[in-house]
Amino acid sequence: MSGVELFPLVLVAALVFTVPGALLGWVSGLRLPWAAAGSVPVSFGVFGLGAWVLGQLDIRYTWATFIVFWLLTVLLAALWRGGFLLAGRRRARAAEVAPPGDERGPDELDNPPPRNRQGGLLDPAWLLPAAGALTGMWLIIDRGLKSFRDVPNGLETIVQGWDVHWHASMVRWFMDEGIADPTRQGELRNIETGAEMYYPSAWHVGAGLVGEAANLSPVAALNLTGIVLPGMLLPLSVAMIAWKMVGRGGLTAQLAAGFGGIAVFASPVLMWIGHYVGAWPYLAAVSAAGVVVALFMHVPYRPVAAFAAMTAFLGLVQLHPSAVTIVVLVLALWWLLYLVWAPSRRAETIPGKVLVRLRDLGWLALAGGVGGVILLPQLLSGTSAGEEVSSWTAFEDVTRAQSWEKAIEMQTRHTDMFADVNQTPLLWLAGLGAVALIVWRRNLWAPMFWFLSVAMTANALMLFDQPWGDWLNIVGNLHYATPHRLVMPVALFTFAAAGVGLAVLIRLISLAPVRMNTTWTRVSVAVSVILGIGAGWGTAVWATRDSVLEGAEWSISAPLSDDRMVSQIDIRAFDWLAEQPGAYEGKIFGEPADGHGWMYAYNGLPSVARHYLWPDVGRGSATDLLYWHPNLLGVGNHGDPEQINSVDKAAEALDVRYFFVSPWSFWGFQEPRFEMIDGLWTTPGVTPVYREGNVAVFAVNQAFTDEELAQMRAPGNSPEELPPLPLDAAGDPVFPRPTKPEQGGEGALETPGNPALDPAPVEIPATRP
Repeated sequence: MSGVELFPLVLVAALVFTVPGALLGWVSGLRLPWAAAGSVPVSFGVFGLGAWVLGQLDIRYTWATFIVFWLLTVLLAALWRGGFLLAGRRRARAAEVAPPGDERGPDELDNPPPRNRQGGLLDPAWLLPAAGALTGMWLIIDRGLKSFRDVPNGLETIVQGWDVHWHASMVRWFMDEGIADPTRQGELRNIETGAEMYYPSAWHVGAGLVGEAANLSPVAALNLTGIVLPGMLLPLSVAMIAWKMVGRGGLTAQLAAGFGGIAVFASPVLMWIGHYVGAWPYLAAVSAAGVVVALFMHVPYRPVAAFAAMTAFLGLVQLHPSAVTIVVLVLALWWLLYLVWAPSRRAETIPGKVLVRLRDLGWLALAGGVGGVILLPQLLSGTSAGEEVSSWTAFEDVTRAQSWEKAIEMQTRHTDMFADVNQTPLLWLAGLGAVALIVWRRNLWAPMFWFLSVAMTANALMLFDQPWGDWLNIVGNLHYATPHRLVMPVALFTFAAAGVGLAVLIRLISLAPVRMNTTWTRVSVAVSVILGIGAGWGTAVWATRDSVLEGAEWSISAPLSDDRMVSQIDIRAFDWLAEQPGAYEGKIFGEPADGHGWMYAYNGLPSVARHYLWPDVGRGSATDLLYWHPNLLGVGNHGDPEQINSVDKAAEALDVRYFFVSPWSFWGFQEPRFEMIDGLWTTPGVTPVYREGNVAVFAVNQAFTDEELAQMRAPGNSPEELPPLPLDAAGDPVFPRPTKPEQGGEGALETPGNPALDPAPVEIPATRP
């Protein structure tokens, strides 16, 4: 699939991710540039909330029902904005002094544009940041999709990863069944019990809607979203963080935002390693954090933006709740270290000054608090998932000094694949930017957040002494306490600060601090813009150097070219099985850790395993018996080969019609299930019907007639010859099916209870949302 063929799909995805949020933000009161910049997390706020509401009402989630739900949110946004218009707040704001971030103060280094353009579509202040962000988007998306253009199956290629399997199953479930309620994911994962389970689903809804809009399969929609969504969000986030770091909308902030949006391509730990490890919703949520933070920082100066900020906050949490800590910590530090000292409005009296500060805090609390209340029912159902997340650790064999060094230099898991990447120029520019922010803009909140993020990363590499270790783990545990995740906010702020540093350097070179007259100022601005455009081109060249491109290509290509879990042999077996009788009417069983469960995401085959993770079932359940004792199917009970045993009952209860065997397991410590790999070849209750390489399919005799089994075993139907079956006196094949109810006797095969048939379960790693 060529780049030209992929471009329309990228365009469709971009429109799906932006148009609902942009229109909602604009109707709620954002000016068009802000509505466009904040559109993606706002869209996902509606995607995720619609999933929960429609799921609770048992209404199928389709494009039609989404549009109805979205129109209702637009109506609420219009009422919200109408309330502000009726109260006359826009007229009141027009008379007040402009705040940092939206207006330019008299001490800025360039002339402000006309007042009526400020913040609007005609404001030229958006041009340089938009150019940088769009360039960064193009670089990331083009590089990310190039790997899919280079493999035979293109976007249909299965990504050989642990977490991606689960994401693919969720997208398939949404597209097939119209269910995406995050509190109902147990219906998908826990096939036998349907035990309740929470899993954030906004990412999967976005992927599914793209798939339906572009007529893509779930696998193709998954892969497209995995590249396009963070590819759009990362440059926007870094650009908006850089903009807010400077704190004014002048040329320095514009240049910084543009540089940051381009440079983020060069970060190994964000797009590239985040994608490689399969943490796709998590990566998207972290990538959205800068946009959400910027929207919240907009609220005290323009309270009508609270509706959009709240919806964007909903989007971030419903992408992945862990990223909420980034937003909360940044805003808390910004309020404490900046907004308290320089509130959004001036007041002359002491009571007025107190009220202004309380007003600022109130608007921030309202936007975040209402969002939290809306999400509360979902989050309460996810408390057990939170306990699972906090149980992870990923310490490394490093010294205390090395832990700090690795955190500052962003050298965490898998960065050895970017061994030739030299981040020294970036760190020097970030240091210059930090100095400028502290000395010139009196910005302490950004350096402080960066330091806390570095400390949490270092703590995840090597635990600090108490109480510091436990205190840092309060936040770190919500990110699985893994350095390669906790380092992501470090990278966001490092690249943004580097953009600030380069912008300050250019303004100094253009002698912007020298104030002589209007002509001098205009010349300085022109020189800065020219140098900025050249520096932007240089940033793109630096970001896309060979050392980065090689690592980026590895991060996307390695899971595509590897046959670790699903090979072409598996794909052929999936396609064959999809044509067999009863394949979609019952269930298909196998080892969850061997990757066969991808058949569900790939072509909708109803596998019991929808993830490599073991489902929520107890000992003695049908799933448990079929996993541990498939070699007992049809062997009889109490010494009578005609009696039904508990494993036969389990297959019937779960309606298992096929076993699919495809060794080996994903992780090396997951012991192979030889009861399936070897035992099913001699188990009387199943019949081998397909074989190629190490992949085999077995039909459960009690689920089929003799004619159906013989048809599946017809000569040439299996790529490799199947072993002969036992024959009766007439020379016809025998398909044993115990039919007698259990009648008692010695040598019972009932399990559990018989120690020989009741082994301790193998512990399998939990999934990571």
